Amino acid sequence: MALAVGGALLPPAVEPGTLVVAVGPPASGKSTAVARWFPATWRVSLDAYRGWLTDSEADQGASEEALAIRALVLEGRLRRGLTTVCDSTSITAATRADLLARAVLFDRPAIAVLFDTPLEVCEARNAARERTVPVDVLREMHAQLPTADQLLGEGFTAVHHIGPTPKRATMSKDTIAPERIAAAVAVLRKAQEGDEEAHEGLAEFFPEYEGLVMQTDHTRYLKAAADAGMVATHLLVMQYGKGVWGTSVDTYTADFEMPLASVNLGDYPSRTEAIREAVTAATNNGWTLAPEQDWTDYDCGGGEIHIPIHARPSAPTL
Repeated sequence: MALAVGGALLPPAVEPGTLVVAVGPPASGKSTAVARWFPATWRVSLDAYRGWLTDSEADQGASEEALAIRALVLEGRLRRGLTTVCDSTSITAATRADLLARAVLFDRPAIAVLFDTPLEVCEARNAARERTVPVDVLREMHAQLPTADQLLGEGFTAVHHIGPTPKRATMSKDTIAPERIAAAVAVLRKAQEGDEEAHEGLAEFFPEYEGLVMQTDHTRYLKAAADAGMVATHLLVMQYGKGVWGTSVDTYTADFEMPLASVNLGDYPSRTEAIREAVTAATNNGWTLAPEQDWTDYDCGGGEIHIPIHARPSAPTL
C-alpha cells in the first residue's frame, strides 16, 4: 500500500531485514531524511563511495567502482538479514529493477520512499549547494519521477510517499503573535507527550508540515517552552547560501521523529557566529546543551548541525 503523509517527514515502518530504496531527484530531501531516520551503518550511498575512492563525491569517473562497492555491501547486508537503506536517486526503472532483484534473491521485503518534492524547491536547494547538479539534468531527472502506483507495480511491497506541501499551509500563518506564544507552547508540550487532540490542535498555531520557519519572538518562545516543562528540543544551524547561516529552534515530538514547529532565531554570516548566537539564545532562556559529541552534523547541501538542548530543572521554591 502507498503511505501518503501529506508532506510530513515521518519515517516509514520498517520490518527488520528490509531493503529501503529512496527515490527522488537531487535536492529532494532524501539524504537529510535518511540520515535523520536510520543509523549510518544501514545506509549505502554511491556518493559516499565515490568520496572514499577519490576524495570527491562528484567524481563520476569513480562511478563504476562505487557501484561495485555498493553491490558488495548491499548483498552482504541482505544476506545477513540486516535492514539496508539505498540512499541514491534511483530515478530510472532499470536501477530500481536491479535493487529489487537483489531483494528477491535474498528473500527480503523491499519498500520505496518516494520524495515527491516540487521542482522549484529542488532547484532552489540545488542552487544553494556548493556542488550543484546542472539545472537541465535536474529537470530531466525530476520529470522521470515515478508515481506510487508505478513503484508498487514494479514489485515494491510498500511505498512511503513524501508528498508536496499541503496547500492549506500558507505563508499567512507563518507568524505567531507574541501574546499567543505561551498558548502555542502549551499545545506543543501536550502534543510531545502524545496527546492526539493537542496534536490536531497545532494547526491553529503552526502549519502542518516540516520546513516552514516561524517568525516570532524567539526568546519569549524559548522561555515559554522551558517554563511549560518541555523536556527537550533541538537548535538547528544550516547554511542557506554563500555567507548566510540560518538558525532556528526546532521542536520535536517526544520520540524525535516528527518536527512540530520551527522558530527562527536569525541569519548570520558565519557558522561560528550562528552556533554562538543560537547557543546563547538557548542558555539565556532556560535550556542547557547536550554534550558536543551528541550533536549531529551531516552534509545536506552546505552543512547542517542539530544541537540537542534540554530544559534546566527549575529551582525549588522555598
